[in-house]
Amino acid sequence: MTPKVVLGGSLAEVLCGAATIVLAIIGLTGIMAGELTSVATIVFGAALIAQGGAIASRFGALTRAAPAVEWDTRTELGGGMGAELVCGAAGVVLGILALLGIAPVTLTSIAVIVFGGALLLGGGATADLGALDTHGAHQHLAHLARQASMAAAGLQSLVGAGAVVLGILALVGIYTMVLTFVALLALGSVVVVSGSAVSGRAAAALRR
Repeated sequence: MTPKVVLGGSLAEVLCGAATIVLAIIGLTGIMAGELTSVATIVFGAALIAQGGAIASRFGALTRAAPAVEWDTRTELGGGMGAELVCGAAGVVLGILALLGIAPVTLTSIAVIVFGGALLLGGGATADLGALDTHGAHQHLAHLARQASMAAAGLQSLVGAGAVVLGILALVGIYTMVLTFVALLALGSVVVVSGSAVSGRAAAALRR
């Protein structure tokens, strides 16, 4: 049951990440830029909540399934879960307030910084989710999924740091709208990559 929950959360994360990419690209063309940046912020917040919620619902089983050191695994999964849930919820709230016209430029820039921090803290959780027990699964597929999840975790941390920098620059007024959309585009892309890697690992576990 645990791989199914993780698979569902990861697929929802991928869909929301893809939607964020589309909204950011449209926003960069100048079409309804103010509204789209708020909507993209809400959608990306939902992506973080989807994965964080999946981890939270099966936290105990996940820590038993991951073959890492128990304390490290609990710390990384728990920290990633908390960061994604809290930062995702905060992003949704900030996006809704921005959509209502309450300091939209400032709030979306702050949301980008929050999202970047969530990815930085969630990199370890992505790696441990990729370590789900796949005993009995096709070993070649399991190995590829494991390597993909480890690479995605590193990429997630790198993009998270970049998003924090872009968010800060946007917050101080340097090409605010453009940098916010670029950050959301990068965030959406890395969520699609990491979500796909984790869902691939979970799918391998289901083939046991």
